[in-house]
Amino acid sequence: MGSGGGSISWGQKLSFGTGHVLNDLCASVWFSYLLVYLQYVLLIPSGLSGIILLIGQIADAIATPLVGILSDHGQCCCIGGQRLCNYGKRKIWHLIGSICVIVSFPLMFVGCMGLCEHSNGIGYLVILIALVCLFQFGWAAAQISHLAMIPELTHVEAERDELNIIRFSFDIITDILVYAIALIIFSQSSHNLSQVTTESGIDFMILALSITGIGIIFTVIFHVGVDEKPIKIERPAAIMGTAAVSLKTQWLGWFYNWHFYRVGILYTAARLAHNTSIVFVPLYLQETQQSAEMLALIPLVMNIAGLLGSGLLKITIKLYGKKASYAMASLMGLISCIWLVIDTNLSENATTLDPLLGPPSSDNAQFYLLASMMGGGAAMVVILSLTSAADLIDSNTVNCILPIAFNTSPSIMEHSYFLHIFHRKRQHSSTVA
Repeated sequence: MGSGGGSISWGQKLSFGTGHVLNDLCASVWFSYLLVYLQYVLLIPSGLSGIILLIGQIADAIATPLVGILSDHGQCCCIGGQRLCNYGKRKIWHLIGSICVIVSFPLMFVGCMGLCEHSNGIGYLVILIALVCLFQFGWAAAQISHLAMIPELTHVEAERDELNIIRFSFDIITDILVYAIALIIFSQSSHNLSQVTTESGIDFMILALSITGIGIIFTVIFHVGVDEKPIKIERPAAIMGTAAVSLKTQWLGWFYNWHFYRVGILYTAARLAHNTSIVFVPLYLQETQQSAEMLALIPLVMNIAGLLGSGLLKITIKLYGKKASYAMASLMGLISCIWLVIDTNLSENATTLDPLLGPPSSDNAQFYLLASMMGGGAAMVVILSLTSAADLIDSNTVNCILPIAFNTSPSIMEHSYFLHIFHRKRQHSSTVA
């Protein structure tokens, strides 16, 4: 990686993009299928399943700023004053996080391991929660260190935007890959089941092992292909005073910067929209008795739309700017949500009391268009919020992780947990009635 203001080669950009593939693969399964797996394969009550998911996100919320502070104050990997290979403090934390993910994630989907029959499954739940916490720590370490490398690799705004687009494009591609693999596994299941049941555990285990293996390959590409060499930025003398103050900003100083809170709200809202859709769409399809293939097909459509949307962002940013692009993406997502609420024709079995409880028709073109708008809009706002975070950090790479870390808010999954509990209570009330 060159220093100064030199351009980053496409090989380096693509290698950087592979650094979050393992996280993205695992996150797709985590958000899309964990609740389905816990409730319909392990038969864990929905309330407890939501608590397990929430515990994981709390662990993530604690680990993210902790890793950020440790990484910001860490040192590069040196022996005798010489850097070891191409490792700096960011890549070291990325490696630690990746190892934790590789070890913990597949073990969450290997079944009860004979512990469900003893002590009412308490032993397995303890192990599962421990694995969830280890996974979330590793995921947070890899994610936050990977994001923090962007402002260190280049100070050119256009290149930072490009790195964010490449990074999120890999995210969407890996999501598509996960759902394509899931579609193959579920459709070719030896159990010949039309829906997910307790006998579907082997399918989830194969899925988890497959994506972990693929993620390892891309992680190796990242660690071999990216040379972590923070650039030195030279600024005109007229602004050196301001730059010096910025570069000396301690991590507590971020809390006195109102742009920090603005970017935090922006990123939290974007992730809230994105994560809520990928968490509850598969669960909704399962609870409305759709086929197992639909659990992969509909998210696949959403992510293909997201990939196309991310490809258009570079053009829209150049033509209209980031704010206008964010407004257009938000409007697209908002229209899809309003459409879902008012269009009762999206459900074949809609009731007069609640049209959203009926299952969507698998051959309804309107539903696929709605899913495309929802997926495309959510993907675009996430990319734009990440570019805003990179712009906020700018050249202050010494303490750059903290604003990213605190902006990955735990409120996202707390919202999802309470929404899950609210849905469960409504479902119970309708059953009693």
